[in-house]
Parts: sequence; structure tokens; C-alpha cells
Amino acid sequence: MDRLHTVLEVEERHGRTALWDELSIHLLQLGAPPRPALLEGQGSDYDGVVERWARFFTCFDDEVELQRLAAEDPMMALAKQTLEEISQDPETRRRAREREDEIKLDELERRASRKAAMAEGKVELILKLLTKRFGSVPLAARARVEAAASEQLDAWAERVLTASTLDDVLAS
Repeated sequence: MDRLHTVLEVEERHGRTALWDELSIHLLQLGAPPRPALLEGQGSDYDGVVERWARFFTCFDDEVELQRLAAEDPMMALAKQTLEEISQDPETRRRAREREDEIKLDELERRASRKAAMAEGKVELILKLLTKRFGSVPLAARARVEAAASEQLDAWAERVLTASTLDDVLAS
């Protein structure tokens, strides 16, 4: 997205008429503090408000930036004060920590799931290659491949290309 601020509105498809003047969705690019290129040519008061909110959301933990924002606009001063009040509430802080922990746990679970899926894919691929190269894979060899660590699977995958027997591939 090249713009700091994007507005989505609902309109009727054929006549392109707005269905609800009161409904719009405003998206702010918050991945990083607003880059100067995103703000060039934005001179209206409305754009200034959007830019300040983007700075507030991206720099909420930077006290110096929050002070600057509060000095620029009374609404930002109120937002800063409200953030400080919310941050002092023990229950809100506890819920925020729980949410952060949930996000971290979710990311760890996703990584573990990706790793498991990759290992499963390696097992399937190696078993397929072994079958193509040497015919039916005995149950004991199949179990060994299924129980192997990722590094061992990588080594076996390379050996499939050059080994002359199944035993040569699976040699430790």
C-alpha cells in the first residue's frame, strides 16, 4: 500500500452510488512509523489528523513521541491521558499480558506446526523416493524413516541419489 490512509465505502455495484453515507472503513498503514513519502502532498487538516493517529498507534510506547503528539493536538493529549489511565489499571494490564502471551503461544504453535508439517513432508518424500529407487520399503525401514530427526532425513535424502542399496541410504 502506497498510502498511509485508505477509505473503503459500500456502494451499489451497477450505479456506483453510495449505499450508506455513514458507513466507511478507514485503514491506516501501521507496520512502521509513517514514512515521509507516505505523507507528501497531504496538507489538509483531515490528513493531519490521520497522520497523527497513525503516529499514535505506531509509537504508543515512545514517551517522547507521545509528548509531541499531545502538544500538537488536544485530542492526542486526551488519547495519551486515556492510554496512561488504562495502563495503570491492574486488570487491564493483566488482560494485556495474557493477550501478549496468547499471541506468543499462537506463534510458537504455528512454528511447531510448520516444522511438523515439513518433517512429515520430508518423510513422505523420502519414502516415495526409496520406493521408486529400490521397490517396496520394508516395515522396519519405513518405521525408521518415520521416527528420524529432520537432519537425518536430510542426509538420507541426499544419499538416495547415489546409494546402490536401501541399506546404504539408511546407514547412520
